[in-house]
Amino acid sequence: MSTASSHVEPTAQAGTSPVAGTSPAGDTISSTSADRLAVAASTFVGLFDRWANRKAVEAGASVPRLRLLYEVHCHGPQKMADLADALAVTPRNVTALVDGLEADGLVRRLPHASDRRVTLVELTCNSDRVAAQFATYQSSIASLFVAMTEDERLTLLRLLMGLQARMNAEAACSTTDAEAPIA
Repeated sequence: MSTASSHVEPTAQAGTSPVAGTSPAGDTISSTSADRLAVAASTFVGLFDRWANRKAVEAGASVPRLRLLYEVHCHGPQKMADLADALAVTPRNVTALVDGLEADGLVRRLPHASDRRVTLVELTCNSDRVAAQFATYQSSIASLFVAMTEDERLTLLRLLMGLQARMNAEAACSTTDAEAPIA
């Protein structure tokens, strides 16, 4: 069942009031508005991913392929493990991406100069082509926000950066908790 087609508006039952709670930051929130926001965000993320993938294909590659090519374009030859970290994917995913890009003649694997266990990935294609493809993709994404006022864009940017910081902090906390010895 797709997120976009399963949009459900949570509502309070007749005769009941929305349950209030507090966010981790201590803010009082209505569970109804938080639930509605969760559904809207989930729906948006799914739609945005599909839309962005179409824009990437129009620019010349899939989003993961564009991101990998652009990472190597910007930072030079990269270790496979570093690419996995930079792209926030598994090493297996990087291997599959590199296999496809290598088959298309866009990258090649090189042995590391001093560590035989490490494989580097470098561009074999014109780096200007990669930059142009990524710029086309980035520009098409930016077009989504053109109809917004500058204040709306800055507000959205502030909210997205705040949410990203909260998710990163939670992930860091989870990682620290997972690594802590059990008493």
